[in-house]
Amino acid sequence: MLRAIASSPDDLQPIFDTIIDSARRLCQAEVGTLRLSEQAGLRLVAVKGNLPRSVPELLEHSSFVGQFAAGRSPVHIPDQAAHELYRRGDPYLLTVVNVWRFRTALFVPMVKDENVIGVLLVARTRVQPFTDKQIELVTDFAAQAAIALQITRREREYRQVQNELAHANRVATMGQLTASIAHELKQPLSAVVTGGYAGLGWLRR
Repeated sequence: MLRAIASSPDDLQPIFDTIIDSARRLCQAEVGTLRLSEQAGLRLVAVKGNLPRSVPELLEHSSFVGQFAAGRSPVHIPDQAAHELYRRGDPYLLTVVNVWRFRTALFVPMVKDENVIGVLLVARTRVQPFTDKQIELVTDFAAQAAIALQITRREREYRQVQNELAHANRVATMGQLTASIAHELKQPLSAVVTGGYAGLGWLRR
């Protein structure tokens, strides 16, 4: 992740991809996704593995993924077909199990300063629960990823502020230069005007 940050400090996508690649490798899972939290919901920003194109780009905070993320703790579902929400007929979970064939899932919120900034999902197409060690590793990794992501965002914000300040300085410098030029031209132009009036007066006489 540090290499991804160093190689593309202005582009978050390689960092998103690195997070998902690492989480999926740690869990030996077929698929992994990363969603970031925003006002409208949880937006899909990275996918690794064989995931259908019909996966919603945005999930509401009230969705079951949003509810899992809001708990700020990992949620391990050994078999999604046996989950209560599946039995209740949750449409998204029915699609996940019956259409996409994902059975075992692990949802790990990314939390920074008590705020949920995203959620990692790793899933298997077979019923094979993740081990406690795998869950612990991905939980620690998600915490580090959240910190790295915030650092990168702050760095981008800092660079943006620097660029805005540089632009403001250029505008201020141009203003000062313009004022200086105007001051330098004012005296000779005033002399020209005075001479012109004197010439007109002489011609009238």
